[in-house]
Amino acid sequence: MVLFGAKKTTKSPGYKGTSLEAIRHHYDFLGDFYRLILGPELVYSFGMWEPGDTLEAAQLRKLDHHAEAAHAVGAARVLDVGCGWGSLMKRLVETHHVQHVVGLTMSPGQAAWIRDQKWPGCEVRAENWYDHEPDGPYDAIVAIEAIEHFAGNTMWRAQRVARYREFFLRCHSWLRPGGRISLQVNAWNERGWFASLVLPVRPVTRNGDAGDSGRLWGVRGIRDIYDGVKNVREGLHASRKVFPECSLPTRAELIEAGQGLFRVLEVRSDREDGVRTVQSWLERGEANRARGAELIGERAVADILREQRAGLKFLREGRSTSLRMVLERE
Repeated sequence: MVLFGAKKTTKSPGYKGTSLEAIRHHYDFLGDFYRLILGPELVYSFGMWEPGDTLEAAQLRKLDHHAEAAHAVGAARVLDVGCGWGSLMKRLVETHHVQHVVGLTMSPGQAAWIRDQKWPGCEVRAENWYDHEPDGPYDAIVAIEAIEHFAGNTMWRAQRVARYREFFLRCHSWLRPGGRISLQVNAWNERGWFASLVLPVRPVTRNGDAGDSGRLWGVRGIRDIYDGVKNVREGLHASRKVFPECSLPTRAELIEAGQGLFRVLEVRSDREDGVRTVQSWLERGEANRARGAELIGERAVADILREQRAGLKFLREGRSTSLRMVLERE
């Protein structure tokens, strides 16, 4: 789960998103703690919850949703961008009868772990999507909470959209005609990252975004000002200690980036799924705090739990959401 990204990002044509150093910090070093709290499937993204669900059930439902939304069921070749520890790859082959899945991760530790599992039909590549050269066209592409690594908040909006468009251009070239992408993204509400953090909380609408409360910037109370400053402070902490070089997009940025390349079939804001997932992670994190300190140190564990508490607050208040989109190649 990514909250904020304030580290200066390179804006040259060679910029490829989050650096290998930052990836290794989060997924290889901090990942030793995350694996204590994610459950047996090692799914590191928001689940899809129904009443009475366990975390494990919600995660499997999420994986199945993306398989079906991307029309990956029974496909010959599927690409998983940001494959993590391979939970979707395994599910696609074993449950959804996909013949061959290619997973991309920049984490050497994740790639080695997947290779050690020796799952039939699963090929993992330790590489950036920017450098990916497929052996043949894909029938479907899934990217679950990967886009947060593609751009930085110090980029102007037009530059961020250009980075996302570069990804969609590559996906367009990799997919067969009519192929689909199923995306899941941690996203700010439509006000963008800074306004989402500092402006007063507004009532959450039915689509999961913050609505309009009618309160004006100039007449905010001291409590609102303090809350906005605290939100920025917590976001900066997460950026430095947990998710360096990452940022969240908005729905509008992603839709704009895909124009002329993909037709948007579905957009859904599942904020409550994020709330319930982070609540579960926090409970398991507190229960595994001592063991986590043995693995990565007490300070690092405290940083992760602090980031998750801030993320939970932002989700509850409608400052951020879990955005799910289905796109079809034009």
